[in-house]
Amino acid sequence: MQLDEIYNRSSETMTEIDTGTVDLIVTSPPYNIDIQYGNKTNKGKVLESKGVKYRDDMEEEDYRKMLESVFSECRRVLKDTGSIWVNIKNRCVDGVVLPPFWIQDYFEDMYLKNLIIWNFDWGGSTSKRFSPRYEFVFWFVKNKNKYTFNLDEVKVPALNYRPDRYKSQLKNPSDVWRISMVSGNFEERTAHPAQYPEELVERIILAGTNKDEVVLDPFMGSGTSAVVAKRLGRHYLGYETVREYCDIAEERLAKVR
Repeated sequence: MQLDEIYNRSSETMTEIDTGTVDLIVTSPPYNIDIQYGNKTNKGKVLESKGVKYRDDMEEEDYRKMLESVFSECRRVLKDTGSIWVNIKNRCVDGVVLPPFWIQDYFEDMYLKNLIIWNFDWGGSTSKRFSPRYEFVFWFVKNKNKYTFNLDEVKVPALNYRPDRYKSQLKNPSDVWRISMVSGNFEERTAHPAQYPEELVERIILAGTNKDEVVLDPFMGSGTSAVVAKRLGRHYLGYETVREYCDIAEERLAKVR
C-alpha cells in the first residue's frame, strides 16, 4: 500500500488501501443542501464568480447510497483501534431544520464517543430564525475501550486556574469547540468554497493519532486533512473527484516542511 497519496476518483471503493491499515479517518462529506458552490449570489443572481463550480444537489437516494458505500469502505480499512470523525451540519428543508443524526445509521457497529459542537463566529444570516453558528463533528470508535485519545496534546489554558486546587493551568477543551471558519483573508484559504479550518483538523489528529500513523480523508477537497497530517508527522491518504482540488492539495502539501 502506497502512503501519502491523493487519488483523483470516488472513495466508494478504496482498492488501493489494505484492510485494517488506517488509524484515523477525518472528513466532511457533501451536505447535499442544494447550494451551488463557487459563486457569490444574491436572490438567485450571480454577483461574483471564482473557483471551481459544483452543485450540491444529488438525488437523496443516490446521496445516501454513495455515503453508504464510502463509509462501508472506511470501516473496512480502519484498524480495530481506529476512529472516524465526521463533520456535518443541519439541513433546512422548507423552513424546517433537520439535524443530521441519521449519519449514525452508517456506524451501527461502532461506538459514538463524542458529539462535538463546532461553534464559529460568522456565516449565513436569516430573518426567519436565529442564524446558525455551529456544525457537528461525530466521533466514532471501533473498540469502545481501546482507542487513541491523547488529551494532553490538545488541552487548552484554564481561565479560572487556581494553583491551590489544580495541578495544571491546562484543561480539557470540552465537547464545544469555538474555532473560526476559514475567512477570505486567512493564509490557508484556497479556491475551494467549503473549506474547513486546519485548527479543527489539527485537534482531531493530535488527539486521535500518534506520529507516523495513517490519516485518511475520503472527501479530501483542497487537502486540509492531508496538509495537517503531514505537518504533524503523520501519513495521509485521500480521495477527491475534482482534479482542480487535487492540484490545490498538492500545491499546499509541497509547501509543508
